Amino acid sequence: MKGMPSCKDITNQSSDYLDGNLTFFQRMGFKMHMFLCVNCKRYVSQLKLTIATIGKTEKAILQPVDEQHVHDIVEKLRQSVKEKE
Repeated sequence: MKGMPSCKDITNQSSDYLDGNLTFFQRMGFKMHMFLCVNCKRYVSQLKLTIATIGKTEKAILQPVDEQHVHDIVEKLRQSVKEKE
């Protein structure tokens, strides 16, 4: 990739850019393209958001679950439904 990257280059290298794995000149070309191209800027912003969301989801999933607490919540919900009937 010489000069300013194309939109296809941006989509192919977005992860490397966000991870800091591009050379100085690649980063400068990437930033210049992002300055000029609103669609690529949106794409990279959405990718950042996706990565951040996945990171939070993984942390939430890895936390231990108290089965008795879950059982109690389900029972309360069942009782609530029965009362409304």
